[in-house]
Amino acid sequence: MKNIKMWAFFLAIACYVQGATVSNPIIWADVPDPSMLRVDDTYYMVSTTMHYAPGVPIMASTDLANWRTINYAYSTLTNSNAMNLNAGASAYGKGSWASSLRYNKGTYYILTPSYTTNKTHLYQTTDIEKGPWKETLFNFYHDPSLFFDDDGKVYIIYGGGEFKIIELNSDLSGVKQGGVNQTLKIPLDATTGTSSYIVKMEGAHMEKVNGKYYLFAITWPSGNGRTELVFRSSSITGNYEGKIALQNNGVAQGSIFDTPDGKWYAVLFRDNGAVGRIPYLIPVTWSNDWPVFGNAAPATLDLPNPVYPGFNMVTSDDFDEETLPLEWQWNHNPDNANWSLKAKPGSMRITTSRVDSRLYYAKNTLTQRSFGPKCSGRIAVDVSGMKDGDVAGLVALQDSLAFVGVAKSGSSLSVVQYQGTSQKASVPISQNKVYFRIDMDFTNQTDKAYFFYSLDSLNWKTIGGTLSMRYTLGMFVGYRFGLFNYATKSAGGYVDFDWFKIGATVDQEIKLPPLVFEEIPQEPYKGVLSIPGAIEAENYDLGGHNNAYSDNDYDNQGGEYREDGVDVVTNDNGYAVGYTEAGEWLEYTVNVEAEDVYTVEARVASGSETSSFRLFIDDEAITDTIKVETTGDWDTYSVITAKTSKLKKGSQILKIAVTGSYVNIDHIKFSQGTIGISKPLQLNTNSGMQEYSVYHFNGALLGTYKASDISSLKNQMRSSNNKAGVYLVRSKTEKTNQLIELK
Repeated sequence: MKNIKMWAFFLAIACYVQGATVSNPIIWADVPDPSMLRVDDTYYMVSTTMHYAPGVPIMASTDLANWRTINYAYSTLTNSNAMNLNAGASAYGKGSWASSLRYNKGTYYILTPSYTTNKTHLYQTTDIEKGPWKETLFNFYHDPSLFFDDDGKVYIIYGGGEFKIIELNSDLSGVKQGGVNQTLKIPLDATTGTSSYIVKMEGAHMEKVNGKYYLFAITWPSGNGRTELVFRSSSITGNYEGKIALQNNGVAQGSIFDTPDGKWYAVLFRDNGAVGRIPYLIPVTWSNDWPVFGNAAPATLDLPNPVYPGFNMVTSDDFDEETLPLEWQWNHNPDNANWSLKAKPGSMRITTSRVDSRLYYAKNTLTQRSFGPKCSGRIAVDVSGMKDGDVAGLVALQDSLAFVGVAKSGSSLSVVQYQGTSQKASVPISQNKVYFRIDMDFTNQTDKAYFFYSLDSLNWKTIGGTLSMRYTLGMFVGYRFGLFNYATKSAGGYVDFDWFKIGATVDQEIKLPPLVFEEIPQEPYKGVLSIPGAIEAENYDLGGHNNAYSDNDYDNQGGEYREDGVDVVTNDNGYAVGYTEAGEWLEYTVNVEAEDVYTVEARVASGSETSSFRLFIDDEAITDTIKVETTGDWDTYSVITAKTSKLKKGSQILKIAVTGSYVNIDHIKFSQGTIGISKPLQLNTNSGMQEYSVYHFNGALLGTYKASDISSLKNQMRSSNNKAGVYLVRSKTEKTNQLIELK
């Protein structure tokens, strides 16, 4: 089992060996609908996403005190107008809802329903830290609980008002024909002592302990708060009996889990005003085969470590890295062509791509959670790239949103503060570097936000009015800090965010250290391969996804030779790597025996006209992109030739990078030196006018020509400004390759 290394937390905690008294809520930030599990000594938790992307945050802990986002189930839920904020549509309050996290026989599963797609999405992976995730779609199931029984059967328990159970195929490919499909008989009224409810019953979580089935759920009886229930049966389909597990200040919805040393806990959440829905950790004991939660969520708990500032849910960012920390999420799907960490190194650039009437619908608003009881978020932004009508800055994001930022009108700049679409203040400025700040106070549900600006990052001035923050179901999430830039007149303007700082106060900066994962060492699969020599594509290194290879899907679609995510197929020569997609790559540990330029002969097949690949050594390109002409289908192989740059002697990592999809690669043979030509090769002109593809000797496609003889072809090549040299010519008619010399 690979666990995340939690050293990053421990570096900041001096007393971790002695233990600590930790306050509830265990996370004072918006982490609604938690689903928990433990694998070995690591706890994992997922939470509701709604309209944010990437989606379904996966958090991990080894001490139950400190949690850290380690991955997401998906980058893109769907590319609909709603998730893309196009055509006036949005996914606010929808997106993906309460998820179920499970682990079974080496595979992790996340089941999440979506009111945007009206589907239930099942994601699965063998590597929860890195993926990749395989997706399967089901019909929509409200608040589903995925459950693996001891006999190998798999179920989904779901519903609102009443609970239903359906049985899945053993491989989770769909609903099992003729399997269990029924409504569960749940003694709700007998358990609660009432028949009047604000919310009757939802939030199913099924667990099995010592041979008994325990179905956890919430209800909201009239005159009482949200209540956690537990129902018990010796059969998964019934007969169930029930108890009130916890009725305390609205703390409800979740389930139980155990620790390696035999303790039991529950993670439930509470609606806590504008900050959102916050999770509580509750010790659980057992009495007469019933889980006992006690009378109230404890105010404090004794855990191995104190909690890191900001509950490990937020981080400051100088935008110095090539990727965004996982604490960031976009408001809806991002427009990836119009944000960049490279356009101005050390900054986050957001460029407008369209005109929007208001911030609510703006693309590329980059967000992080707020946290309680108080927090402060600040930004530095360079607005020199703004256009007339652009507005950029920092927003407190929920339905009742408010922001402070810069508005450009003509050539003039002003600091502005808005609540919704109403401007509350405007101050002219004459500089391009500006600083903005929002302070949020959630103490005892004060739920106020205060707005500031600065021209030097030291002296802050209040601006506009105080925002009375309100949690509404329109977005169904707690308030977030958001970095934004949108256009009201014309697209193309940009701003550069130099940094984002967050802390409990304006003087504090929370900066989480980078995540460090245990890696499977990259090693040769069948010993170090030699250059010169043939590299069989299927013999890529050990090390796993994103380490020794990158494959866009979960399964070995060819089903041959190796048991990981690379697609290996059979062919007339043994095996090849197939089902390739642009962006995928494979790595090989090789020993280059002599410093030299090498000839590459690649045996490939393709039924596509757009296939291509490129070779790298230690991430430096050694060939141009090598175009693969169609061979008619993926079972017909031919050899294409290219030339490398000069390779260095010694042990190195060879990478085959797929740049154009759907090429099957059998092997790549490296030979020292280049292919000589004793005399010019003549084209076969017996077929009359033919179409020829002409390649540079390094593999680059130069163009396509129609010719009936060699003289005509060469004249066309000279007219295209091709220089003297040797070229590879492929007849599309006869499927033959020949070399010609252009003088």
